[in-house]
Amino acid sequence: MADRARGPPRGGRGDRGGSRGGPRGGRGGGGSAFSGPRGGGDFGGGRGGSDYRGGRGGDFRGGRGGRGGGFGGGKFVGESEVFTQGATLPAPEKAITDLEDKILKEHLGTLAVTGKMSMLKVSATKSNVPSSESYFPCRPAFGTNGKEVILWANYFKLNVPANELYQYAIEVTPVRKEGTKAQPRDAKGRKLHYIVNMALERIGKGVPLVSEFKSQVVSLKPLSLPEDNTVTVNYTIENKDDQYNVKFNGPKFIDMPQLLNYLRTMRDPTGDTSFPKFPSAVDAISVIIGHSARASAAVASIGRSRYFPLDRDDQRFSLGPIDFNTVIRGYFQSARPATGRLLLNANVTHGVFRPAGRVSDLMKDYDLRDSGSLHNLHKCLSKLRARVTFLPEKGTSGKKGKKPSGMARTGEKTITGLATRYDGSSGEPKPKVANSGAGPHGVQFYLRAPAPAGLPADAYISVADYFEKRYGKQVDRNLPVINVGTQTRPVYMPAELVEVIPGQPLRRKTNPAETAKMILSACRSPFANATSLTTIGRMCLQLDANPKLNEFGISVDKQLLTVKGRELVQPRVMYSGKQEAPVNQGSWNMRNVRVVKSGRKITKWSFIHIDPRDNDEVVNVMGKWVTFMQSMGVAIESRSLNARGINVSTRGQFINNLRQAFQGLKAQNPDFVFVVLPRQDTPIYNVVKTLGDVEFGYPTVCVVRRNLIKNGGSPQYFANVALKVNLKMGGTNHKLGDDVSIIKDGKTMVVGYDVTHPTNLSGNADNLPSLVGLVASIDKDLGQWPASAWAQAGRVEMLDKNLEDAFVERLRLWQRHNQNRLPENIIIFRDGVSEGQFEQVLTKELPYMRAACKSTYPAKASPKISLVVSVKRHQTRFYPTDKNHMTNSRNITNGTVVDRGVTQAHIWDFFLTAHQALQGTARPAHYTVLLDEIFRSMVGADAANALERVTHEMCYLFGRATKAVSICPPAYYADILCTRQRVYMADLFERADDNQSVSSDSRARLMGARIHPRLKDTMYYI
Repeated sequence: MADRARGPPRGGRGDRGGSRGGPRGGRGGGGSAFSGPRGGGDFGGGRGGSDYRGGRGGDFRGGRGGRGGGFGGGKFVGESEVFTQGATLPAPEKAITDLEDKILKEHLGTLAVTGKMSMLKVSATKSNVPSSESYFPCRPAFGTNGKEVILWANYFKLNVPANELYQYAIEVTPVRKEGTKAQPRDAKGRKLHYIVNMALERIGKGVPLVSEFKSQVVSLKPLSLPEDNTVTVNYTIENKDDQYNVKFNGPKFIDMPQLLNYLRTMRDPTGDTSFPKFPSAVDAISVIIGHSARASAAVASIGRSRYFPLDRDDQRFSLGPIDFNTVIRGYFQSARPATGRLLLNANVTHGVFRPAGRVSDLMKDYDLRDSGSLHNLHKCLSKLRARVTFLPEKGTSGKKGKKPSGMARTGEKTITGLATRYDGSSGEPKPKVANSGAGPHGVQFYLRAPAPAGLPADAYISVADYFEKRYGKQVDRNLPVINVGTQTRPVYMPAELVEVIPGQPLRRKTNPAETAKMILSACRSPFANATSLTTIGRMCLQLDANPKLNEFGISVDKQLLTVKGRELVQPRVMYSGKQEAPVNQGSWNMRNVRVVKSGRKITKWSFIHIDPRDNDEVVNVMGKWVTFMQSMGVAIESRSLNARGINVSTRGQFINNLRQAFQGLKAQNPDFVFVVLPRQDTPIYNVVKTLGDVEFGYPTVCVVRRNLIKNGGSPQYFANVALKVNLKMGGTNHKLGDDVSIIKDGKTMVVGYDVTHPTNLSGNADNLPSLVGLVASIDKDLGQWPASAWAQAGRVEMLDKNLEDAFVERLRLWQRHNQNRLPENIIIFRDGVSEGQFEQVLTKELPYMRAACKSTYPAKASPKISLVVSVKRHQTRFYPTDKNHMTNSRNITNGTVVDRGVTQAHIWDFFLTAHQALQGTARPAHYTVLLDEIFRSMVGADAANALERVTHEMCYLFGRATKAVSICPPAYYADILCTRQRVYMADLFERADDNQSVSSDSRARLMGARIHPRLKDTMYYI
C-alpha cells in the first residue's frame, strides 16, 4: 500500500512506532483530515487494469492517489532514481548483525517456547499471568529464503548515555476563587502548554528538564520542589487573573543503564516478562527528543509524535477555496528499541490545517455580498481559536486592576462564526442582526446599565458606534462582525481585531475535492521522502545543534540506516483447467482464463436503475455484461427477471421508493440484484447495502452508470465487478499453482479479525459503538471467507464474549464444508493492535477462542493455534539502494521481507512488502507472532521461512484483485467487513459528525442490526 496523507488523531491511539496505544480510529467514508480515503466494497467497481484485470487491490486503502513527487509536481521531476547519502552506500552495521545472531543463538538455547497460554481462563487474574516460558515465542531463526538486498530504512541511530533519568507525572488543576460564581476552567491545549511551561521556568533553573507540556516532565536530576510538590502559576487573560496548581508526582526512576544493557543482551535481569520492554524509558527518550520542536512557536505538534513546520511555504499546499484549508508536510518521530541500539524512527506525514491569519485578510477571498459565500465563511471560521485584540479605552488613565490606557491587550477566544439572526438567548434582549454576516453597522446589541462613560445604558448600540465611542476606533464597515462568544451569549468583534492562531488541525472529514488534492500532495516517491527526512525533516524536528539534546548528552546520527532484506519468489497464480496467469511484479491479467470455481448459479436476477437515464443503453450493456460473466465461468442465467430493470427516483422519499423496489422483488425471490447508480454517491450506496444485506437478504452489487456504459461496456470493468459477484455467490476466482505449504492438506483454517472505533468525527461520538469483523476460510484454496460481525461498546479494543460465539460459528461452517471434520490447525491474524495491547490479546481475547474450541471439539482434541498480529498503520518504510532492485515506481521490489536491523532479535516479527506500490512510497505490513503451536512443531528451524512464505503467498489470494495486496487477506477482509458494518449505521455516525446527540435508543437499535440469515455465511461484504 502506498503512503497517503496521514496523521495522528485516531481515537487516542499511541503512534505506531511508539511504545503504547489505545483504541484505534474508525474508518468510515470520506477522508480524515489526517488520513487518506478508503475504498470499500463494490462501490464504483474499483479500477481494473488492462487485459481484463480485476479490482486493483494493490492499495489497501482502496482509493488511488494522485501523481507527483511533491505538491502537485510531475512524476519524478528533478529526482534521482535512488536516494544516496554520502559518496558510498554504507553496509548494514556488521557488529549489529553479529550481535543479532549471537543473541538469537543464546535465546534458542535457553528459552522454552510458548504453549501454556492455552491454559488461560477467560477472566484474567494473577494466577493466569503467563510465565517467561509461555510468553511470546522466541524467533526460531532469521529468515533465509529469497535474494538478499540492501535497503535504506527510515531510522537514525540514537546515541544515548547511560544516565539516570527522573520522570514526573504532572497534574494541572484550577484554583477555586472564593465569593464568585465564575470559576477558572480546566486547562487544555495551548493554555495547558503555557501553564506547564511557566511552571518549568519556575523550577527548572540549573536542572536539565523537558516535557511534552501535558502530563509528564523528564529531568537529569531530582527537582527542587515545594513541600507539597505543587507550583502555583498565574494565568492572565482579558484582565482576569486565574491561578492553576501544577503538581509534580514522583519522581519515577528511569534506569537507562538497564535499558541499554537489555538492548545489548535482549535479557531482562529482573525477569519481567512484560512487552513492550522498558516503555517508560523509551517514552522518556521520545519526550527529550521531541521537546524542542514541541516548544517552538514555528512548529505545530499534533498528538504524541507529529510535528508540522508553520514557517515554511514550501511545505504547504492549499486545498482550494471555500474553507481554504491547507495541507502541511510534517514529520513523525519516535524512539524505538532495537537489537544493540536505540533508534529514532522518522517519517514524512501530512496533515490538513485550518486557515490562519488576520480574519480581515481571510475575508478577501470571499464575496461578502453573496449569502452562500457568507455561509461558507461562517463555517470556515467556526470553532477556530483566535487571538483577539482588546483596545484601550479612549480618554482614560486606566482603572484599578487593568493595564493603563494606551496598551492594547490580547486574549484567546474561540470563534463561533459571523453574527447571525439566531444569536442571543430567550431570557435577554436579543441582538439585532440585519442579516446573517452583517457588518458593524448592521449588528446591534443591548448594553445594560451601568454603561461605560459616554455610552447609552439599557439601550441598543451598534458594534460600529460602540467601538468608536468607547475606544475611538473606526472599524471597517464593509467587513462582517465576528462572534467570539457563544451563540446564546455573543461577543462581537470587528474582523480586523481578530487573528486566527496558526497550526489548528482540521477535525472533520475532508470532502472529496479536498481528499483528492491531499492525496496529490502526499503521494511522494521514496527518494523524495528520504531526502525530506535527511534535510528539512531534521530542521523541523531540531535534531541538530540542539542545546536541549546536548544537556542530556543525546545525539542523532545524520545518516539513515541500511538493513538487509530478502526478495521472496512470486507464487504461480492458476485459473480453471490449470491455466496459469503469468505474474509480473505482483500483477497478472485474466485474458483467456476462467474462474477456478463458479459460485451458486444465479438463476433469477434483476437490476434496479436509480434516477434512470440512457436506459436503453443500460439494458443493452447489462446483457453484454451477463454474457461476459458467462465467458469468465460465472454461472448466471442470461435473462433478467425484469427485462428493462426497475426504475427508482431519488426524489421524494427515496428510501421508501427503494424499499418498495426491493419489496416488489420478494415474490420472485431473486438470487442477485444489480443496482445501477447515477453517480458515486455514498448515501445511496449505504441505503442499497442496508436494504440488501440486513432487511431483505439479497446479494447486491453497485455499479456507476457512467462506468458501466462507457464505450459500450468495458471488459476490464465487467471483469472487475464480476469477480465480486462470484465471491458473493460462494465461488473461487483463482488459486495458487503450488499449494500453500501448511494449508495444502486441508486441515488448517485461517482466521482474521479487526475492530474499528467511532473516531474521525468532528462532533459527539458518545453512544457510538465499536464494530467488530471476523472472517475465516473454509477450504484449502483460501477462496472463500464467510464472516461474522457485531457491535460492542464504543472505543473498546479488546473483544468480549461475542468473540467466542462468532468463533464457534466459523468452526461449525468449516466443519460443514470439510466432511464433518474440524480443523487441526488454526492460524489467526489479529489486525491492528498496538504493542501495548499485545498482552491483552493473549490474556483477554485468546481465552475466548480457546473456550470456543473447547465447546466445539471432542475432549482432548483441541486444535493447535498460531496467533499473529498484522499492522499496517506503522511508520517504518524501506527505500531501494540499487536501481536493479526497485519497481517502476522506484519502490522496493514486491515480496521484500525485512526481519533484522530494526527489530529485536528475540521477538518473532517481520516487515513484508508483498505488493507493488504503483506510486508514492510503499508501506510494508508488520507481522508479530504472539503465539505459535503450528509452525515450529511442523517445520522446526524452518518456521520463520514457513510463516513468511504463507503470509506472502496469501497476499496473492485476495479474491477481487489481480494483484498481490499489501496486507494478508484475512486481515484485509476483516477490515472491509468492519467498514461494511459502519455502512448500516451511517445515519448514526453522520449525526454525531454534525454535533447532534445520539440517543441510546438509536444506538441500541443499530447495535442490534444483524445480517439477513440468507447472507450469513457468505462474502456479502466484498
